[in-house]
Amino acid sequence: MRSFVKVSAPASIANFGPGFDTFGLALEEPKDIIELTMDVYETEIETVPDYSIPTKKNAAYAAASAVAWKNKAAVPFHMKITKGVRPGSGIGSSAASSVGAALAMAEAIEIKMKPEEIIQASSLGEKMASGSAHIDNVTAALLGGFTVVNSRNPISVFSIPPEDLPQFSVIVALPDIVLETRKSRSVLPKEIPLEDVVENLSLCSTMVHAIMQKDVSRIGNCLKDHVALPYRKSLVPGYDRVQKAALEAGALGFSLSGAGPAVFAVADSGGKEIAKAMENAFRAGGFKCQSFITRPGRGAEILEVG
Repeated sequence: MRSFVKVSAPASIANFGPGFDTFGLALEEPKDIIELTMDVYETEIETVPDYSIPTKKNAAYAAASAVAWKNKAAVPFHMKITKGVRPGSGIGSSAASSVGAALAMAEAIEIKMKPEEIIQASSLGEKMASGSAHIDNVTAALLGGFTVVNSRNPISVFSIPPEDLPQFSVIVALPDIVLETRKSRSVLPKEIPLEDVVENLSLCSTMVHAIMQKDVSRIGNCLKDHVALPYRKSLVPGYDRVQKAALEAGALGFSLSGAGPAVFAVADSGGKEIAKAMENAFRAGGFKCQSFITRPGRGAEILEVG
């Protein structure tokens, strides 16, 4: 058993437009840094900044413990999570922590686990955080690039690594709103009109083709959704105004990131102007906002072992 493991795990965009609970995109930045120390007397998880989440209610605890229990290696551990991904942001905060924790624990107990097993353990962290064991964020955070969930039981995923993706910028705007995934999922209806499902099937099919063809303009055009977005965007005040500002500033497409409140745009140029337009549109509605420009990135990585 290793005494120390350090892992990074990236933010991610779930759904990536029409792919509800199916598509994921890993981002180059920001990232969580997970430091796992064994040989301790009591299990404890601390976050930096301190978000005051009790250890046994932390998504990372659920994921790491699942790996340990599965491999009959449940021993106390200390975990420090330096959060680059703010909880409640809509860019995969719980997924980054869960994936990093699961991967770190597997490395610490020196067990080789398949990606599907890490995803399964990480999904328990997502369930702890949101009440739903969805795997679109964790799949992207683990594998990197663009990911598609083919099956949830058994877990089967398809991924395109970042080096095989087209080059485009992802401009993320994060208003000063905390929106729990649990709440965002609660507003979704139990039934969706057939015509809306058909529209999304068309968009999803075209999105995968556009990514494989490296057609950035068409990728942006596919960032629409008829399944979740119509019900969720009301939870993000000013959504339509910010979308209009982004597109007028040159964005090729715009959508809600996962459950929100973060929104994002894609572009092949003019990222700074688009970011400024999105920030100003949120501020015009009375909300503070920060933005950043990134691009598709790699998945979780082991940085140090000892």
